Amino acid sequence: MSNTPKYSWIILLFAVLIAMINQIDKILIGLVSVPLMKELGLSASQWGFVGSSFYWFFTITSILLGGMADSKNPKKLFIWMSLIWLMVQFSTPFVSSFALLILTRMILGAGEGPASPVVTTMLGKWFPKHRHGISYAAVLFGTMMGPAIASPFLISMIDQYGWRSAFIMMGIVGLIWLGFWLFYGKASPQEIGLPSFDLVEKHSSNLSKVSWRQFIPHLFSKNYLLIVLAGGCAYWLVSVQTIWYPTYFSTVQQFTGQTLKLAVALPFLFAAFSQIGFAMLSDRLYRKTGDIRKARVNLASFMMVLSAICLYLGSVVSSNAISILCFTLAPGFGIVVLSLAPSILMDLFSPQNIGKAQGAYIALSNMGSMIAPIVFGYFIQYAATEALGFHYAFQASAVGMIIIGVLFWIGVRPTKQVHTTIKTEELGLGNHG
Repeated sequence: MSNTPKYSWIILLFAVLIAMINQIDKILIGLVSVPLMKELGLSASQWGFVGSSFYWFFTITSILLGGMADSKNPKKLFIWMSLIWLMVQFSTPFVSSFALLILTRMILGAGEGPASPVVTTMLGKWFPKHRHGISYAAVLFGTMMGPAIASPFLISMIDQYGWRSAFIMMGIVGLIWLGFWLFYGKASPQEIGLPSFDLVEKHSSNLSKVSWRQFIPHLFSKNYLLIVLAGGCAYWLVSVQTIWYPTYFSTVQQFTGQTLKLAVALPFLFAAFSQIGFAMLSDRLYRKTGDIRKARVNLASFMMVLSAICLYLGSVVSSNAISILCFTLAPGFGIVVLSLAPSILMDLFSPQNIGKAQGAYIALSNMGSMIAPIVFGYFIQYAATEALGFHYAFQASAVGMIIIGVLFWIGVRPTKQVHTTIKTEELGLGNHG
């Protein structure tokens, strides 16, 4: 197996840090939900649309610009995306209406949409295949650890200085990251005189990049659709955790002070270490067996079902301590698939086309993030009580996750068919030429 360059770990650190910042940007809207809804006079269903609006353009840019990651410079892409994120963070404190709030969330989503496929492509250049699981998990670790560290601090800041102060603070943090990236960020190992791992794999696979027209039919394969559905469940849960957990804990459970900070932070903290632990386990299984299904698919499906059980129990138990425990475990188990799915996709698609595959996967699976806040909002607004609405929404989510988790386990069987089919098509086109 190939050795990993030392500078790869510096690049991974940049990726982890930006993942932390991006996820804090996402969850920040949930932390300010109570004061912001009150100031703007928003209903539960309107707040559901606020949560959903982030993903409206996120989905589009993830596909369109995510595909560019296969051929464009990742460093420059991150610079442009960072400028969009900073613009939104510094302008959000000035919003004064529901429409303007929706607009800022749409722009932020558009800027963050390509981030995951760009990171996936960049890590594919810097890390050999047997390190993919742990490198992707480290990034996901950042998405969970960031909110775990920042949410207690931000909740205190919001209580003391108002909701606007939190957005200004995150804008400053993002600006600092951008400054370091400008000086120390590298697009690929070639910039320090080493070969890119994706180029090595390109030579070994002998496949060339294909157009979207050739590529789209492969998005309808059974394997790909089930991966998207599983990812959709995970993103559904992440969206609920981001948009509705803080409101649920403060208005239904009526947590305050340290209890509220703990209830909001613990799910992110557990999820952070859960991703690393299960990714290391998955990588170890892959090194021993060389079997993607045994190492990635079986583990991800089992954790998804376990997550659904925790989510269901959290909504029905009467003990606050057990409820916090269940709502802490559910996201950590449920999003294991998000650290393993990129590795599965890397096995299904050639390195030249992974940007398209990952971009489309992020876009399509994030439909879960788009729909979940609205569904929860309607459950909450139109149920007999707010608490009952939350309980119905949590329980319906759990049932859906169990069904899709079982289908994912039964149906996903990587066989490198996409590589073979694309190569056949290329040869066919060449013969016609």
